[in-house]
Amino acid sequence: MLHGAHRQGAAQAKRNNKTATLPKLKQMLDAGSKQNIIQLNRLDEVFDSIGVRPDPRNDPAMQGICDLNEVEIAKFRNAADRDLINIEYGQVAAHFYIARYSTLQSAARALGHAEAVRLLGRTLVETRAIDHAFTQLYDHLLARRASSRYPGETALATTAAMHPGLTVGLALGGALAAVAFVEAGRSKRR
Repeated sequence: MLHGAHRQGAAQAKRNNKTATLPKLKQMLDAGSKQNIIQLNRLDEVFDSIGVRPDPRNDPAMQGICDLNEVEIAKFRNAADRDLINIEYGQVAAHFYIARYSTLQSAARALGHAEAVRLLGRTLVETRAIDHAFTQLYDHLLARRASSRYPGETALATTAAMHPGLTVGLALGGALAAVAFVEAGRSKRR
């Protein structure tokens, strides 16, 4: 269903471009929409190289990402908030693709499909670069926002103020990870 996910991702990038205000973000979203189609065509090459037909259905996981993106955008009228949300969901989509392509590349490698490994690797490099560009832009916007709109507040505090549910979830996840590490250390000592 990764085939369908690229069509969904391209369409979401176009929708996000309509709500974005920053020229750099608009440029990234336009490029992202086009890149999804390029990667979709490359995925067709992967399937051709291994003799498999792609599943053209929409991907439920990507649909969930797109739906959440739309819900979050609808909550905010402020252009800066919408730009941050568009970046966040661009990254969520990039991480989705990285996870899926990494898994496919591992399977292709294990099955001896060298051409598929090469093509999937190319997509992974591009997607990691997109993720990195989103991270840089997000960090820049948070730093700018933290210094001008919320004097003395850190970027993390700004994110926490905008997305309390996400912050609680991350904090809980960090606490659970810490407990797991402590427990792992105790069982090693036994």
